[in-house]
Amino acid sequence: MKRPVSKLDEALVRRTHPIADRVPGWFFRVEERSPGQWYAEGIDLWGRKVAITADDDERALSTCIADVQEIKRRLPPG
Repeated sequence: MKRPVSKLDEALVRRTHPIADRVPGWFFRVEERSPGQWYAEGIDLWGRKVAITADDDERALSTCIADVQEIKRRLPPG
């Protein structure tokens, strides 16, 4: 059974995902989870998420951004 999806509060999302200038409508965070292992996560206001672990913070973030751009290409227009 399908459940309705509620839009998330942007102010709350920005608190946990402060990087907001890379892809319109998406918010990101990057953190070092263990020495040399960086975790990047992106979320939109509808709750879709992408995440990656990499050995470099910029690589983790850029991979997340590339995944979001691929998701956006696959979504129907509008």
